[in-house]
Amino acid sequence: MKAGKPPAPAAANIMYRCAGPNCGTLKGLTDHWWLMWTSFLEFNRPVLYLCPWDDEIAAREGTLHVCGELCAQRLQSQFMGNVRENQRTTSVQETAPQK
Repeated sequence: MKAGKPPAPAAANIMYRCAGPNCGTLKGLTDHWWLMWTSFLEFNRPVLYLCPWDDEIAAREGTLHVCGELCAQRLQSQFMGNVRENQRTTSVQETAPQK
């Protein structure tokens, strides 16, 4: 008997659930899903990224799995609202009189 490479470990059956508000749809094998994530590092301000499904990106920490356009729009709206709210809070704190 020849010594060969050991068999590759079986790939884990990873299940993805849509991050859209009030959605929770499970991803199937042929679904055309999207991925979203945020970053602050590159531009020193909050940035939202969107791309078609990619297994490598999907496995990264912080990536949101999105079932379609409606959920992507809802998440984008939340992101924009959070950014504006943070800007308002920051500007109020900066203009408050110092004691």
